[in-house]
Amino acid sequence: MRAGERANEARTPALPWRDPRFVGFFAAAALGPIASMALRFVPGHLEGAGQSPAIIGEVMAASTLGGLLALPLAGWLAQHRLRAMLIGGALVQALGLACAAAAADSVNGLAASVALMSLGTAHLDVGVVATVVASVPAERRPQVLAYYFAFVSLARNVIGSGLAEGLLGRWGFAAMCQALAGLAAVHVLVRVFARAPAPAAEEVAPPYREFAREMVQPRVVVLMVVFTLLSIHFVAQESFITALATRRALGSVTPMFAAYFAVIALGRAAAGHLVDRLGRGPVVVASALLLVAVGGGLAEVRTGAGMIALGVATGLGHLLLWPALYSTFYDKVRGRGMVSAALGAALAVAGFAAELGLGEVASRAGYAALYWTAAGCAALAAVLALPLMRWMAPAHKR
Repeated sequence: MRAGERANEARTPALPWRDPRFVGFFAAAALGPIASMALRFVPGHLEGAGQSPAIIGEVMAASTLGGLLALPLAGWLAQHRLRAMLIGGALVQALGLACAAAAADSVNGLAASVALMSLGTAHLDVGVVATVVASVPAERRPQVLAYYFAFVSLARNVIGSGLAEGLLGRWGFAAMCQALAGLAAVHVLVRVFARAPAPAAEEVAPPYREFAREMVQPRVVVLMVVFTLLSIHFVAQESFITALATRRALGSVTPMFAAYFAVIALGRAAAGHLVDRLGRGPVVVASALLLVAVGGGLAEVRTGAGMIALGVATGLGHLLLWPALYSTFYDKVRGRGMVSAALGAALAVAGFAAELGLGEVASRAGYAALYWTAAGCAALAAVLALPLMRWMAPAHKR
């Protein structure tokens, strides 16, 4: 390592793992994603009950709409009433899961229940990521976000998915929702008694008008379109994968997500600190191109082994993508809570479009057409990101 690089490393602030409040808050962040994994198995439950892909898409879109409606308030709460927001989010998530257990055999009741569950989950997601970002200096954000997203992947794709699928196979959909509602109730108690870590630096949130002005800068708008297109690809995998597996008799989806997590965990531990060194722009473009191949693979996969291989490829595609995107938005737009809510809103809009639009595509032309469409979204994202590569670099790298 050169002398200048050693000096830069010495000036970089330490990671926050010695702060017990940060570590406790970070660990508790797993509870919301684990409980939310009931949503992954709603499409398979509906497919098994004989519902069409269009109906499945409508139910999943209702869940996304619930999250979308939460986000304008969530941005303000994350800046001003964080603790109340986290407690309320866990409580609403628990209520939604309890209602899903009661309405397991009703399409309309299930749609309303998952909308309520997603309302709570959205508040939790925005509040937790805003707190994590606020707790570390800007130089450490890409690396800590890489660790955070890897930890959330562990919670969702290994612990949550495995737990939910095990409960589903042994006792059925309603019992699975009841058990996860109990876990969400425990999360409420954790949020009542736990305190959030102190921010690394105080930030004065800009007025909404100034925040909106920064968000509509042309390059920020284009980057938000890139974020939304890649989110559509992500939602296509998340929202329809159990229905795809049920239709093609591919077996359990948990091995695929376990492979995905293994790549994410090992890769982010080894390369999470390289986001800025490799370049955020090149990371986004390369990741989007890899996700094009993933979409095509999901369109044509016919075996369980193929699903596991696609889990590995998906992990590589998402390895550094989201830390690069999130770090860029936090650098370019002021107001951590409002930025978190805006990104959550973009993800929700992507989900709403994917679940309604792609559900209709699958009804008319099958799941292969759905995933080829998702691959097209990732390809367009790569094209749009190309002119932004230099602009995406952090200030100290330009």
